[in-house]
Amino acid sequence: MLKELLLYIHIAAGFSALVAALIAAFNKMFDLTHSWHVYSGRVFLAGMIIILLTAVPIALMTGDVFLLLVSIFSVYLALSGWSYARNRQGTPAPLDWLRAFGMAAASLVMALYGADLLISGDTNGVTMLVFSSIGGSLSISDLKIQYAGGVTGKERIIRHLAMMLAGLTATVTAFLVVNFTFDPVFVLWLAPTVLITPVIMIWSTKIRKEAMPRGIPRDSV
Repeated sequence: MLKELLLYIHIAAGFSALVAALIAAFNKMFDLTHSWHVYSGRVFLAGMIIILLTAVPIALMTGDVFLLLVSIFSVYLALSGWSYARNRQGTPAPLDWLRAFGMAAASLVMALYGADLLISGDTNGVTMLVFSSIGGSLSISDLKIQYAGGVTGKERIIRHLAMMLAGLTATVTAFLVVNFTFDPVFVLWLAPTVLITPVIMIWSTKIRKEAMPRGIPRDSV
């Protein structure tokens, strides 16, 4: 009974996070009211945190290590995006160090688990290894920024954008995996990453080149 309840809460939080992330993304894309972007971003972060809080007991009950590691990875992305959005001064806070070191450690566990899955014949090991490499790269980049004293201006906006869109990718991935089937399964897990990563790169380049990117308030850069 408890497991089913936690699962329902987990799914509801995931759906809420997906809707909120889409609202936040399209709000910026079409340059709509900034407050909608802020509020939907907060709902997205809250949903992702609930996903992790429910994933931990579910994993303990079922032994679903994959679910737990993917949830940690997803929350890291959302929390990082939120941190870069609110910290305009760029000075690293204790939470920034914690999430970066935590993701670095989790990436190592993900790599080991992914290798173990492949050895046992589970092709989802590919998914875990790819997520491990992404999480490891992002966490190392985070740590470099923090050791350098933080990031401000356009680079801060770019980090916020990249992390939040990566978090959106995670929620879209979860939606696809739950509602569709495909063989091999890792294709479904990795398809959103392949499709959305170029969007992150294009938007990041646009922000670096333009004096005032579309949809970003003047006092944010």
